[in-house]
Amino acid sequence: MAKTLALRFKILSLSALVLALTACQSVFYYPTDFKYYDPARLNLKYENVRFKTPSGNEVHGWYFASSQKESKGTVLFFHGNAQNISSHFMMFYWLPQEGYNYMIFDYPGYGESPGAPTPENTVESGVAAAAWLRENKDQRPLIIYGQSLGGIIAMQTAIKIKNQQPIRNVVIDGSFSSYKKMGRRVLSRSWWTWWMQPLTYAVLSDAQSPEPIDRISPIPMLFIHGTNDPIIEPASSEEMFAAARDPKQLWLVPNGHHGDLFEVNNREVRQKFLNYLQ
Repeated sequence: MAKTLALRFKILSLSALVLALTACQSVFYYPTDFKYYDPARLNLKYENVRFKTPSGNEVHGWYFASSQKESKGTVLFFHGNAQNISSHFMMFYWLPQEGYNYMIFDYPGYGESPGAPTPENTVESGVAAAAWLRENKDQRPLIIYGQSLGGIIAMQTAIKIKNQQPIRNVVIDGSFSSYKKMGRRVLSRSWWTWWMQPLTYAVLSDAQSPEPIDRISPIPMLFIHGTNDPIIEPASSEEMFAAARDPKQLWLVPNGHHGDLFEVNNREVRQKFLNYLQ
């Protein structure tokens, strides 16, 4: 009987570990290759962009040029963990009309970028995207914007390129700075996974984490988070803001959820963001 109980305990423990590993890993990447929306339907002109990373991954992106003769700058957008650029580009469809160039790209495994996403190759894709912009479009300081999963990738990218490529701002929207901490947050939300939290430190790696994020200094940082975000708690941005060095700002958006901050409250954040950039 004792041997049977011990065996059952080992099986349950192993099953819990597998469940924890699966839950922690799958929360980060949900790519699709479906084309959700064509920018042409909004009369947006764009350039299909393809380039390769040093590891040989092909990256696909869209580049939207400013509608004004003299652009005010270039925004490189790191999107979140689901779908692909054909849905995420909508977040900034209005930027070219406001005078900014805008580029969005897909990580490996997303959209038309072949392969499978990893913490390493998503950052490598960001570095390659920034290099492509510098070499082909704009050598002025870059505006880096990361939303959700894109935030941690954007911050790590900024750290890797800051000594080779000028960066004007790093803006982090509804994101996090540690895979381990985020995995722990996810497991803490349910009573049946709460006890698994310590396992995140065994099954997840922060090798591609930007922590400590004060290394991004002296580049100005802006953290934006919706107060009603159901995906990533606002406390995540508050913690990052506390850890960052000046110059820095934190905007907590009332009634904001995840990925809708430029549309809520009569789009007041949109104008505030444009004022910030200027």
